[in-house]
Amino acid sequence: MEKSKDFLVSTADVAFIVNGTLAFTGTTSLNTSISVSMEDQEITGGKGNKTLYKYKYGRKLAPSIEMAEWNLAYIAANVGSSIFEGLRDVFAVSECVTLTNGTGTLQKVPVGKVYVEKADGSSVEVTPVGSTITIGSSNETVSVTYQYNTTVKRVTIDAESAPLVGKLILTADKHNNKTGKVGEVQIEVPSFQLSGTFDISLEASGSTTTKLDGDALAVNGASCSDGSVYAYITDIPSAASAVTISDIAVTPAVIELAANETMTLSVIGIKGGLYSNVSIDISECNITSEDTAVATVVNGIVTGVAAGVTYINIEYNGIKDFVKVTVA
Repeated sequence: MEKSKDFLVSTADVAFIVNGTLAFTGTTSLNTSISVSMEDQEITGGKGNKTLYKYKYGRKLAPSIEMAEWNLAYIAANVGSSIFEGLRDVFAVSECVTLTNGTGTLQKVPVGKVYVEKADGSSVEVTPVGSTITIGSSNETVSVTYQYNTTVKRVTIDAESAPLVGKLILTADKHNNKTGKVGEVQIEVPSFQLSGTFDISLEASGSTTTKLDGDALAVNGASCSDGSVYAYITDIPSAASAVTISDIAVTPAVIELAANETMTLSVIGIKGGLYSNVSIDISECNITSEDTAVATVVNGIVTGVAAGVTYINIEYNGIKDFVKVTVA
């Protein structure tokens, strides 16, 4: 029977969290990728100067995200600046105004002078009265440029601020060739520093995209065994499922006790392949002593009774192991 296969499809949704606060989310990504690289040093020798060993070091992890959506938060995070919201002077550029007997009405109330381009190519400066301008007495259409005051959102690109550092989360859908969507894969980069380099390209066709590049910074892992980490990749199934345990290992495998002395058993589930072992709750196992006159077992605790040798049998989901017990 053909084995089913899983695939990650399309791009990932994005979340960026800084100091415990959500900086932005992105669900319109065109590309989300992570590049992992390592440097190496070759050790060569012998006849023909063969490569005997390669010393690997300097692992780096570099996420890259390209967004189709225009969002000032993307720019602010890259620059390391906050988003200002309030009144500012902005420009109306080449606004079309129809003059009747030399008088026309602007869409906004200007701040300062109005620059007018006439149909014949000449230009003049006009001082408005409110939103009204007067130029001669003719009937014509002109193009005007001026400043006006309104409420805006603004990001300042300064010369000194540094890109933000935060937690980056990428979530992509996982599909199966036989059953469709079966879950998702989440990539968490605990410490992601944006590069601060970005382009804003305004094109005649298509839409402006925002690219967020950067590097993962090494942090202490969630557990001591993790050491320093760059990222975690988590496979999240749509329904509860797990890789089947293929064997169990009970420790200690050999026990020597005196009468009334005790020893507690622990059970480890073995999945094989690249999967790590898992602890099994002793209450989920069926545990019996072959000779209770030598040793008894209750809730995984073995107690010596009298001199002799016996075996403790442990069964979990049909998988068995045993422990030899010698009581002196």
